[in-house]
Amino acid sequence: MHSPARALVFCVALGAATPAFAIDPWGVWVRETSGTWFDFYNCAGKLCAKVIGVGKPDEKKAIGTVILRNAVLDDEGVWRGEIYNTEDGKIYKGGVKLEKANELTLEGCLISFLCKSETWKRAPDQTKASTPGGQPPMPAPSPKPGLGH
Repeated sequence: MHSPARALVFCVALGAATPAFAIDPWGVWVRETSGTWFDFYNCAGKLCAKVIGVGKPDEKKAIGTVILRNAVLDDEGVWRGEIYNTEDGKIYKGGVKLEKANELTLEGCLISFLCKSETWKRAPDQTKASTPGGQPPMPAPSPKPGLGH
């Protein structure tokens, strides 16, 4: 017979051994070196990000540019996808990792050993996020068969 205390200890130990992915990337993030703001949003169940604000007036043409495409969460807690560099116009393989609730590290690699990374901060103002609170939107309901949809 198992005791409730033993079961609780097992569950706590199991939880401690499992990587925690509770910190999510949804919402508005700031690249402090340039003053650029990015909206990280759900795009068909994947993570995408676009420029929503710039620090310099001459960079306004970048607003709306998608800089992260098709990122999928891997077993290591990294969102891996394609990163578009607005400065050189090239697309790199890269990833986004959150180790703190208000910091993310974005890394882009030309090839596996030529990589560059930056740390961005979560914006204090989340009102510009694509979805309320930066949470991913719920998927649209599927049409019911036989209803003429």
